[in-house]
Amino acid sequence: MGSMDYKALNQLEQELLSVLKKEYTFYQSLYIMLDKQRDQIKFNKDDRLLDLFAEIQRFHARIKQSDEKVALLKARNPDIFNMASTLPEVKKLTNSIATLIKRSIGIVSECEEYLQGRYDRIREELNKLKNSHKIINYMGEPDSSPYFVDGNN
Repeated sequence: MGSMDYKALNQLEQELLSVLKKEYTFYQSLYIMLDKQRDQIKFNKDDRLLDLFAEIQRFHARIKQSDEKVALLKARNPDIFNMASTLPEVKKLTNSIATLIKRSIGIVSECEEYLQGRYDRIREELNKLKNSHKIINYMGEPDSSPYFVDGNN
């Protein structure tokens, strides 16, 4: 590898490390937010859920930006990018980010289970309420107001 290639590799490694460090911080924040959301869901604190869902939307947009940043670095020089991505510091950060993503996915799955259970309970209660309403209508006192038949009282 020539001196020019080594310089390009070193420069790309530094750029990649800078981007990955920012991404690592981002994914740490995402994990913390998801953990907070899980607690909100788990302990039925629905008052903050709407805010947390809005945060998730912002994080979703940020994840897209992450992907685009790395894709741009790779598109500039794919061969040097592949070499830079195998360097120890880069691999270490990449593995750390992957671990945070796996943990975040675990939390999301757990939240989905809680919410599915809550959704099923609410649906069951609504069906019971609908049935109760029908029973009350049948058992209620007859309506004393006049009925109109043929337009006459």
